[in-house]
Amino acid sequence: MKNILKLAFGTALFFSAWASAHADLTSSSPKDGATLSQPPTEITMSFSGDVRLAKVMLHSDDGKMHPLDFSMSMTPKVAYEIAVKNKLAPRGYTVYWTAMGGDSHKISGDFSFEVK
Repeated sequence: MKNILKLAFGTALFFSAWASAHADLTSSSPKDGATLSQPPTEITMSFSGDVRLAKVMLHSDDGKMHPLDFSMSMTPKVAYEIAVKNKLAPRGYTVYWTAMGGDSHKISGDFSFEVK
């Protein structure tokens, strides 16, 4: 019985440490689902731990890609500020991102916003 408890405790400890090792996007500006009265001049992203941001793309709902002042980061950071190169027209937009976490796992996601 003691061995079963030790095994269960060890397994729980392993999985809790493994789950907490992955960094996640904790906030963005614009926020996911936001409706803005003015187009953003930059996109900010904050993570739960240090990541190397590998790719960030901004697409409008009409399928066009919009240029960002971004280059892949070589130094891990928790927060990033990425300038939007051109003024965004009124419509919906989605930011797609890919990063490498401190535990060497690739993470990716997206968030959307609308400019009125």
